[in-house]
Amino acid sequence: MLTALRRKFRFGMQRTVLIAVLLAVGIFSYAFLNLKFCFKLMSHRSLNLMCQKFEKHEYSGALCEELCGSQSSFDNFQCPLNDMKTILFTAEKNGDMYAVKLARHNDDELSWTNSKGESIYPKLEEFHEIVKLHIILAYNVTLDDNMIRALVNQEIADDNSQQMVSFWRLFKDNNYMMGKLFDEESIFPAVLGSCGPYYATEGLQIVQSNPSIMQYLASNRLQRLKHALNIMEYIFRLDEMKPEPLKMCKMQVNRFGTASERRLKYQSAEHVYVESQLDKRLSRGVKCHAQQDCHFHSCRGMCDEDRQSCTHIQQNNNFQIFCEHILLGGGTFQPGLLSGVRLSKALQKLVRMCVQPPKEHQVPGRQMAPNMQLALRLYNELKQLHQAAAASAGSGSGSEIPDEGQARRGV
Repeated sequence: MLTALRRKFRFGMQRTVLIAVLLAVGIFSYAFLNLKFCFKLMSHRSLNLMCQKFEKHEYSGALCEELCGSQSSFDNFQCPLNDMKTILFTAEKNGDMYAVKLARHNDDELSWTNSKGESIYPKLEEFHEIVKLHIILAYNVTLDDNMIRALVNQEIADDNSQQMVSFWRLFKDNNYMMGKLFDEESIFPAVLGSCGPYYATEGLQIVQSNPSIMQYLASNRLQRLKHALNIMEYIFRLDEMKPEPLKMCKMQVNRFGTASERRLKYQSAEHVYVESQLDKRLSRGVKCHAQQDCHFHSCRGMCDEDRQSCTHIQQNNNFQIFCEHILLGGGTFQPGLLSGVRLSKALQKLVRMCVQPPKEHQVPGRQMAPNMQLALRLYNELKQLHQAAAASAGSGSGSEIPDEGQARRGV
């Protein structure tokens, strides 16, 4: 009798736990399928916190007034379609999509302690100088006083240290700063306003969704070839940035998108760095036992086996990362843009050389970096394949991508 009761009780508990798990899974699944419900469930508290801080005068900025005012012109609040690690929520204003983000927390204190144990914060003009020095050291960009004032475009009360701290958090956020410093170049989403450590950028229309095995069945090869060419042109633009090239340590095909002017941009600049700063990061002498110990995401360093420390600059470059992660992908279940596309032997060889460049095609001092000559050859081959594919599709031959012979004749 007692044993039967125990079994009945245990079975009841198991059933209750199972129902609770299924209910939780159902709620979260519905949240991700219904982006408006997702916002109410997961992101609305961020907006509430922002507005509470604004009411207490701890945050300031034009975005605060726009989002928290009684006459707010924002509507259609939703969770983002992708990149939920960076974007808190999206909203529409006059038909334009805004992506609201939160600057990363940093441990770089803005205050110092006096002899009485009191925290002392810089005056506003001193804060301008601190920001100016930070931009020089982190981005190798020198701004005059007027440009610094324009960058610090929110009103900060002289006696309000909380507002200054929240803005300092913004200026230490690489994603925010890249958007501000390279706004005219239109390579990242434009920063449209801020509220304390929160800021809004223009929303992007993602060109290519996250790749999956279904790509092999899709008839979008022509589109993927065009997207590959557009990404290469984007990388050429990064290499031409002044005062020095920009390097991407994370490159994902589903982060490239377009805004209203239809120019290709990358959704997040979180892992994009100026060349000199990335080289310093990879060669700062961190202890290592293998080459992987010196890598930073997709940016490859090099381990000095004798010293057992990372002492070399970045060994690959944007084009190598593009060929490995965008063109080839991560295997069957994470296909690249060229997966399922019939390539000529010459083009196959160029892609392999791009991933592992021979000595004669390496950038000096960077053993895994294909040089510009090789990158241009690859671009031209891809462009010729795309043109031949478009001509084949336009003629109604029934094959979107021509065979190797057709591709060669189109060269």
